[in-house]
Amino acid sequence: MEVVGKSNAHIVLDSCLHESSIYFADHEKLIKCNPYCTNVKYFMELDIFQWVFQVADPRNNPITAVFFVRQQEEIFSLDDPADDYGKNFVAKLKNGSHFHAKAKRIRWSPVHEYPEFVSDSPNTFIGKASSEICLLHQKDDRTSVYFDTDIFLDFELSFPLNLMPEGILKFMTETIMSQIMQKATESMLCQVKSDICCSAADMAVAGGGK
Repeated sequence: MEVVGKSNAHIVLDSCLHESSIYFADHEKLIKCNPYCTNVKYFMELDIFQWVFQVADPRNNPITAVFFVRQQEEIFSLDDPADDYGKNFVAKLKNGSHFHAKAKRIRWSPVHEYPEFVSDSPNTFIGKASSEICLLHQKDDRTSVYFDTDIFLDFELSFPLNLMPEGILKFMTETIMSQIMQKATESMLCQVKSDICCSAADMAVAGGGK
């Protein structure tokens, strides 16, 4: 049974686009802010990352989810009519005039060919993850961050779950998974905000000491 979980969040960071981009481009540091992440590994020869997440099912049994993703970064424009992505993104904003034209997009795309993953846990699933992080430079020199993630997992149903109607079980599972993902995303971004605030405070102290 394939299930889909979704999460999205928006925060404003007290750092400019350049500084925020450096933080978010640090893939391993960022994903480790997720409270369910137990391991991140980079395969340099393939240019892909492996995530390992662990959560508990309703009976408190551990479930391991493994994802392989590739990171891509690109600049887009909010005021260029030829930039279809930027034009569509502006349509979602409440006040597009609050931002500078230049923006950054970081994507995590699923990888279809990946190294073998061996786990001792019987409840281990290889999933697919797609994330999009958009960093917008505000005119007050802060950064708006829009974070959207979709996760796909194909579960093998065991007794007695396989006795339930699949439609009901799918709905329940996707709801629970999306709730877990939303809490994890918000927790990640809270940690990011805390890290950046601490870094800014450290720089201010260092600057004041000169």
